Amino acid sequence: MQPQLTDEKRPKHPYFMHDMILDQPSALHATLETCKKGAPDISSYWEGSNKFVLTGCGTSYHAALASSYMLYALFQKTEAVAIQAFEVKHYYSLLKPGCLLMAFSHTGFTKTTVDAMAKAKESGARTFSLTGVRDSPIAKESGRFLVVGNGKEKSRAHTVSYTCAILAAMYLSAYYTQSQTSSGAANAILEQFNDVPQSVLSTIEHCEKQIAELSSSLSKTSQFFFLGSGPNVATAYEASLKMKETNYAIAEGMETEQFLHGPWVSLKPSSAVFLAATKGPSHNRNVDLLKICKDLSVPTVVITDDKHLLELAGDSIFMPDISEELSPLEYIVPLQLFAYYTSLFKGTNPDTIHYDDSKFWAARQVIFPPGTH
Repeated sequence: MQPQLTDEKRPKHPYFMHDMILDQPSALHATLETCKKGAPDISSYWEGSNKFVLTGCGTSYHAALASSYMLYALFQKTEAVAIQAFEVKHYYSLLKPGCLLMAFSHTGFTKTTVDAMAKAKESGARTFSLTGVRDSPIAKESGRFLVVGNGKEKSRAHTVSYTCAILAAMYLSAYYTQSQTSSGAANAILEQFNDVPQSVLSTIEHCEKQIAELSSSLSKTSQFFFLGSGPNVATAYEASLKMKETNYAIAEGMETEQFLHGPWVSLKPSSAVFLAATKGPSHNRNVDLLKICKDLSVPTVVITDDKHLLELAGDSIFMPDISEELSPLEYIVPLQLFAYYTSLFKGTNPDTIHYDDSKFWAARQVIFPPGTH
């Protein structure tokens, strides 16, 4: 039987989503300790893999995408690719012995992802999963699995399970790389993980009031664009999804360069552009983006550790220094809060993602028959 959300329903702030956002420092710390204990066995199971395919659906796919960049950065002799689970199941034909399929599923019941894992096993590939539920189909289907977080998420708008899954995948990837190659870069990143829970806590404490004010001032925005490059393409996708789920906004998440190749012409003063931007290769294009937004009178909000971008932004959240590969763990947090507070100003319940409406619940049964999600 599929696990259900708590029967309790909150009619006002703080909704469960807010609890879950604030629980992230504790959950990330717990996940990190779990990873440290499980890493030697998991790394041994991964040994000999020459290709990593990371997969999931929805928020879990975004976690897979963000996590894949750690393998790009640290272990460049090994191919790593993030592919949506339906695509893996029905269209992807390159799974074979020597591959490792890393699957992400918060509940562990997502049938599409379980089916992708079954296909990987049939192809002779190894399988590994990250989930919040030990006794779940995806855990049973996996050659190895790791339970992450502080328990099942209480809001349907997933936040803490997203960051915990990313942290686990990234930590295990860095540990595996270091064990295989004695990589100094991997060892340095492993040390940075210890600072992540406290850094996320500091980010929440530093920016929550400002985010609430931004949500109020931008609550009548007609369309939101969330942009990022490299690992933060996933941040852009996930921020857009959270806006759609919690307050039903018209929102798009895109890679920054892709946005500059056409979609930017739809900008208008009633739009808003959010940019997740670390110091790195995208700097010059981020500058170009902010300049055109200013010329077109489009409000901008930049989440960054790049002081030069602060000078060009309409509003900004200044972030602590962190490696670009790890930045999705922290850069999503202000955007989770923005989605949450925007739902308050719009009068929506961020926990239910419209499932409290009988028509939407009936539609959900078509999309996900009982026991498939």
